[in-house]
Amino acid sequence: MPISPPSAERTQHLSEQLERFTTRDDGQVALGRRLIADHPGLPLCGFAISHSIEPEPGTPEHSLILQVGEHDTDAITAWANALGAQPVVDGARHTLTATLDGIGIWATATVAEDDYDMDQAVFTPTSDDVTCSYRGLLVTEIGEDGDLLLVGHPPVRDVLAVTSAYYRDTCGQRLRPFDGYDLTDSINRRWGRFVAYPTRTEWQVRFVPSDTPGAIPVTWMHAHDGHTQDLASVVERCPNCRRPSRGLAYDPLEGHRVRVCPSPACRHRWPLADSPTPSVKEHA
Repeated sequence: MPISPPSAERTQHLSEQLERFTTRDDGQVALGRRLIADHPGLPLCGFAISHSIEPEPGTPEHSLILQVGEHDTDAITAWANALGAQPVVDGARHTLTATLDGIGIWATATVAEDDYDMDQAVFTPTSDDVTCSYRGLLVTEIGEDGDLLLVGHPPVRDVLAVTSAYYRDTCGQRLRPFDGYDLTDSINRRWGRFVAYPTRTEWQVRFVPSDTPGAIPVTWMHAHDGHTQDLASVVERCPNCRRPSRGLAYDPLEGHRVRVCPSPACRHRWPLADSPTPSVKEHA
């Protein structure tokens, strides 16, 4: 809800914050001063500025970001009304986008989870909601460790094939188990609900009992439990055992990448075709 009237200390704080931007863009600072003066009763915690190197056609190059409370969607509505704009509501996220004096004005807030109808936000994913599809399976990378989430409970061989294809095609790597470890041990079959919170493009998956309304089978591949190996774009045969190889490794003594034979009984290493041969001086 709008606050009225603002304290003198708050106004002073906002003005001082704006002054710190004056060496970068006086236009945005001037607009900030104008907003404080014209709308003193509207919720505002602070400012930020942004600059687009290659703005989209019709999009301002410079923008002033209004910082409101993380969950203060009423503030977004209040500022939109004051600036003659309409707030954009996408799921739980409310966004203000406006232009004044050739400068963009942007702000966002998200409805808190406790205040949002999560049951209504449950959805069944399609190919548009995930990273890719392999073997008819919906696959998306999840988290920051390279794990994969597959929709369904496919056979183990399909999970391993999909994981291998994803790492090869997307990451240019081969995923191998650590010594004495089996990648099949990294497969975790569960049931989950896909929730469009805060938006459909930034969905969450929540693991639930199988009889929960909206629950669907999902498979979590804990790929970070494996060992990744970079792959070359061209296949070469190992000079020692003649086995085809794309595997790469780094030779700390030579100081560059080398080929590695995939055979556990061989593991021969040899230089890449385009790798420089160290000179005598380099080893001196």
